[in-house]
Amino acid sequence: MKPLEYWTPEEFEISSFLFNLNERKGKTYKTSGTDNTGRCSYSYNELGFRGDSIKKNGFKIMSLGCSNTEGVGVNYSDTWPAQFSYLIPNGVNFNFGTGGRSNDFICRCLLTYYDIIKPDLVLIMYPSPLRREIYTEDGGIEPFMPTSSWGYLKETSDGIKTQEYLTYLQNDNVDFINWYKNHLLIKYFLESKKCSWLWNGSLGIPMDYNEFNRFDGDYGKYVDFGVDNGHPGPKHNKEYVTKLFNHIYKNFNEYLPSGVIGLQSKII
Repeated sequence: MKPLEYWTPEEFEISSFLFNLNERKGKTYKTSGTDNTGRCSYSYNELGFRGDSIKKNGFKIMSLGCSNTEGVGVNYSDTWPAQFSYLIPNGVNFNFGTGGRSNDFICRCLLTYYDIIKPDLVLIMYPSPLRREIYTEDGGIEPFMPTSSWGYLKETSDGIKTQEYLTYLQNDNVDFINWYKNHLLIKYFLESKKCSWLWNGSLGIPMDYNEFNRFDGDYGKYVDFGVDNGHPGPKHNKEYVTKLFNHIYKNFNEYLPSGVIGLQSKII
């Protein structure tokens, strides 16, 4: 029953072999994921995520995703969740993006922290469906993708075997079904909470699967790159946020606080 620990706020973990959440809580680093340039600062709140303190009050925006949401390669103010929150009067940026993580992770993270955050708006950027979370034989939890390996799946004999077996079993249909199960859990959970939300599938969700609250905004076509030359840069995030804000303003005005009325004239 040990895996159940990873679904509680007290025991939540992003990985049990490397990249432990406790190592990030309240800390600041000069590296994250593929960014080893030392040119960006990565500060994490008391939960271990790159967002405002959970004690901050205001219009709470909960963003979930992978490294593109965390903002690897850019400073905090240039991440898309931060830039979006700056457009909202009294906006609070709860960025739960975590590099290399999956839609399994997003679902688990949302269900674990939602009642602590009590967000006014949830914004989800789904990673590629080929990413997963796995539980190890001793109850650990690890991120997996067939295209690369790291941590437990690269540095331990059991992990290397697991990577090989899982990669062999991988196919596009399995990937999509796994994403779809996560998506339905998220959808029905947020609907039960009567919470406003939008999702982005531009990183791998087929375009023929559409819903009224899907908004991709061409996020996968980078305008510029971060300092690691692998993730989107400040301009790209700004363009995406502009499109996202305008889309919400025009189509889901009820998602925004009343103080936003009249603000659109300031958006380029």
